[in-house]
Amino acid sequence: MRHVHLPLTPEGVLWPQPWVWLLTLLAFLPVFWWLWRRPARRPVLRFSSLALVHAAAGARRHLWHVLPALRLAVLACLIVAAARPQSPDESSRVVVEGIAIMMVLDTSASMLDRDLSPPGQELSRLDVVKDVFRRFVAGDGRLPGRPNDLIGMIRFAREPDSVAPLALDKRPLLDLLDRTEVAVDRYGRVLDEANATAIGDGLALAVERLRNLRHLSGSGEQLVIRSRVVILLTDGENNAGLVTPEQAGELAATCGIRVYTIMAGTGQRIGFVRRPPDDTDLRRIAELTGGRHFRATNSAALDEIYAEIDRLERTRTEEQRYVEWRELAGPWALAAFIGLAAHVVLSATVLRKIP
Repeated sequence: MRHVHLPLTPEGVLWPQPWVWLLTLLAFLPVFWWLWRRPARRPVLRFSSLALVHAAAGARRHLWHVLPALRLAVLACLIVAAARPQSPDESSRVVVEGIAIMMVLDTSASMLDRDLSPPGQELSRLDVVKDVFRRFVAGDGRLPGRPNDLIGMIRFAREPDSVAPLALDKRPLLDLLDRTEVAVDRYGRVLDEANATAIGDGLALAVERLRNLRHLSGSGEQLVIRSRVVILLTDGENNAGLVTPEQAGELAATCGIRVYTIMAGTGQRIGFVRRPPDDTDLRRIAELTGGRHFRATNSAALDEIYAEIDRLERTRTEEQRYVEWRELAGPWALAAFIGLAAHVVLSATVLRKIP
């Protein structure tokens, strides 16, 4: 990029500093006009009568000012051309250092518990999580949203399911999020596939989706993936699947993927007693990958957790501006040449002087 400090006129024409002083010569044009029109001693011819001269001049008498005006115009055009007027053609490219975020969401039967409900409402854990997830992605008064990030979603219970691929367009993701529910039959009974929690398999699938990520956005914006992140939310312990949580965490660490783990809820109700979940696996995953582990026992805490992750993982946007200068002196020089040619032709023909 070339940085040049130039004065800008209201018409949008720029003048390079070393040459702009030439424009001050335009102020002397009235002086030249006066010099060319003032009476001067010239050679004369004696005539017995001026009637023949007046008759020869005829209709050309009112064109006496054309040649001085042409000379003045030629001089003005040459001065402007010498001052090198330029027009800037400015373009820019926005380089976005975005983040690829894979949301891994537990949809096992325990997510139907209502211990995360805000005061005065009866919402399941899954409904509360979906609401916060939506505001994290789309933004609200508190969260700014993630317009420049690639976000996808994986849900898991007994088996993981890749719901939404990583994409900049968040509308399909949010539509699929709204339709995400715990698997039940038509009588409202929880299906067997929802009676297990395969944390390791869910995280391993997320790592696979992020590992081979290649993306270039359109609209003249270059999207550079600065980091790859998994936000893993569950309300229980791993009790199914082929991959253990620690193995999945080691795989994520090997691929340079940071994992934020969230344990949601106050635990599983057993009779009249609620047993707090063991979050040792989640802590280990966060430790292995350089992420952080959080616990949310109510909706307000969950809001704060997503706000903290939003602060930790921010997108950087850089605008690179380019200026290409277009020289405008050519048309002025051409106009001066045309004016000079017209002056020579007229002074030698219809506007010639004798002597």
